[in-house]
Amino acid sequence: MGWNTSALFVRGRSVGEIVGGLPGAGNWRATGERVSGAPASSFSPGGRLYLGEGGGWCHLWDPEQVVPIDVDRLLDQGSLAALKGTRALSLLFSSVSSTYGLWLYDDGALIRNVVYQDGEVVQESGEPLPVETRVELPSWGPDEDFLWSVFQDVTGLGFDLDQRFEVYVDTARD
Repeated sequence: MGWNTSALFVRGRSVGEIVGGLPGAGNWRATGERVSGAPASSFSPGGRLYLGEGGGWCHLWDPEQVVPIDVDRLLDQGSLAALKGTRALSLLFSSVSSTYGLWLYDDGALIRNVVYQDGEVVQESGEPLPVETRVELPSWGPDEDFLWSVFQDVTGLGFDLDQRFEVYVDTARD
């Protein structure tokens, strides 16, 4: 499966807390539709987010790759205050461009960031996580399996394609 999406996982926060902290929070509305992990984690119509809770973490999937890779700017603007006092992990999956990234936050502060493109580091800050040194990488460099190893190590969870996510649409885009 080619992954072209992004995700934000926030420990101990509800869907309501995360949606309420998004830019234009009042524009995000639940459609009442619930989907499995497959459509939530793959590209679909624009202006949608997929949110759910599991294992003590709020899961936000953003196929347009906006929110999870822009957390720093959102925090600077006063959005996503729900990241204060907890741990959050953002992941970027882009198999089309061979770009994979992770951002780990503790109490709203970035403690680790690394982005790979075509197997090469193009952005990095903070000390590598222990899992980064334990994962055996393929010859082409970090990929989806690498990010899933980081996800499992940080959250203690595995990705469940059967997990249900509520669909949110950006009513400002209609």
